[in-house]
This record gives sequence, structure tokens and C-alpha cells, in this order.
Amino acid sequence: MMWISEKKIAITKYGEDIKSYTLTNNYMEVEILNYGGIIRKILIPDRDGKIENVVLGFSNVSAYEKNSPYFGAIIGRNAGRIEKGILKIDEKIYCLDKNSGENNLHSGASSFAHKVWKVNKVIKDNFVALELFLTSSNLENGFPGNVEIKVVYTLKENELILEYYGNTDVTTYLNMTNHTYFNLSGNLKNDILSDELMVSSSRFIAVNKETLPFEIRECENTVFDFRSLKKLRDVILSSDEQVKIVNQGLDHPFILDKLDEIKIVLKNKVSGRVLAIKTNQPSVVIYSGNYLDEVSEATSADRLKKYMGICFETQDFPDVLNFMPEKAKMTSIEKSYYQKTKFIFSCE
Repeated sequence: MMWISEKKIAITKYGEDIKSYTLTNNYMEVEILNYGGIIRKILIPDRDGKIENVVLGFSNVSAYEKNSPYFGAIIGRNAGRIEKGILKIDEKIYCLDKNSGENNLHSGASSFAHKVWKVNKVIKDNFVALELFLTSSNLENGFPGNVEIKVVYTLKENELILEYYGNTDVTTYLNMTNHTYFNLSGNLKNDILSDELMVSSSRFIAVNKETLPFEIRECENTVFDFRSLKKLRDVILSSDEQVKIVNQGLDHPFILDKLDEIKIVLKNKVSGRVLAIKTNQPSVVIYSGNYLDEVSEATSADRLKKYMGICFETQDFPDVLNFMPEKAKMTSIEKSYYQKTKFIFSCE
């Protein structure tokens, strides 16, 4: 049995209706908001069949507008930081919104994460899906091109599949992702430090104090070698300089060794829950919630503190047009944007 329920839950500060859509099948339930395309809840069983939420989110919808650390949101047009807010395309310079010191973070203050999206519900024999639509106008937050965006959330058995589509009228750069914070303990019973992580990556990208990329390094013989399962505690609480520079934790891009296979696995041994991730993207930024304790709008019920969630931001290489422009994948009239990431949940 599969279905999608819909209800109005709030009004934005601009008078727009915020609606909640719940996708349900026999294995799991996913709640998505039309505001930011936010994944607010993912309910899955543990090894004993107990159903609990495994993502971070606010119970008070207004908190998403005021001070959300991008909980569960669609990130676009670009994920991550762009140095000095400078985007150079075809020898033309575009000055982007600077919302993180002198840099552009996650596309600016009025990014996709803070938009109300149009929604279409899809119910088929073996899956349910939510299609979200948005138009981003030329020079919005400084980015060139009128862009039509579609993001599709598909719930099929124990899989949540995210697909991103983009079309433009001039050459531009798109690099989208989702910013869900996972906590497999269920209902935020524990932090992520005891979870085990595997990432099929032999190289990571070192970052500076502004969390901007500056050097590709080998993972071997470093704390960043996750090619076999490793407790997050052993990395996050280490004395490694790259761990320290991002407020004691992970906030680093990992270059995936091979695409279109399961390359990321997160395990919580107490609950038995396992998250596996498959993507067509070349990298993933892994963020361990190092600044969650600084979210001032959090209520005691939300129990926000450091290391309460971990993000897997599958995407193109960070700040690619500045850091390694030869690797940039541009979106143009002739070449549309497409990104696909699959989250697979199980127990053992």
C-alpha cells in the first residue's frame, strides 16, 4: 500500500502557504515540505521493528525561515562555497550574493532552500513520487540565466531517490544537492560519534579556515581514510589539523573513486539501521554537524547540539570554477543538468 497525504501547516512571512506532503509505503514514511523541498522526517524501523525518525528537523516551521542550518533542504543553484562570491563563465565575471563572510555559501540568502516550490503528486503501482518545480530568474543572487528546475523525490520500497533537472537559456553553472542531516539512532537518542562510516574514496580535498578547497590529498595514512568502516569518533575527535580547522569535525569534500555504485555506508550498531548511498556525482561533502550547537533558534525539544547529525552532500567538485575550472560541468541550452542520488535504508 502506497499513498501521499497533503496538509497546510503554516504561512511564510510573505504570506505563502507551506504544505507538508507525506509519502508512505510498507517500509518507510518520508515527510517533505514545499518550502525548500525540505525533508523534515524519515521514519524507518530498527532491527526490532521500532519506527523512528532518522533525520534532523524543526517542529516549528518558522524556524526554517529564521535560522535553519539548511535542515533537509534542496541546495541550489550551487552547493557549497564560492570564493569571494566570484563566478567566471566564458570570460564574464558574475558577482554573487556574499552570505558567508566574503564568500557565497549555498547560493546566497534567498536560495532554493528558502523558496516555496510548486508540487505535483505521482502515485504508481510500485512507487510514489513528489515532483517539485521552481523558476530561477536571470541574475538571481548573481547567477546568470533563466533556469527551470525540477526535483523529484521517489519512494520505492526501502529507497528514497532524489533526481534534479535543470534547463537554462544561457550557459550557466548548476551544482545541486540535498542537505539532510542523518541520525540513525532514531529520534535523536544519541549523537553520531559511535556510528561507523565507509566511503569509497582514496582522495579528499583539504580546506582552509574559510572551508574553501585548496589541495587534493591522498586519504591513505590519514584519518580521512574511510575505505573500510571506521567509527566517526576516531576521526571527529582526532588532533588532525584538517579536523581542527572546521571546528573539530568533518566538513570536507571526498572524491568518489567510481560512480554509479554504492560508495557510502553509514551504520548504527545499536539500532541496526544502515544507510547506503549511490550517486552519479563525482564527490560528496561530508559534514558532521560541527556548528549545530550555535543554532540559536533551536528549542529544547529539537535537542540540537554538536554532532547530532551527519550530511552527505553529493555534488560536483567544490568551488570548481575557481579551484579546478578544467573539471567544471556547465549547463547550457544544448546540455541540461541532471543529478541523481539514492538513499537505501536497511537493518542488520
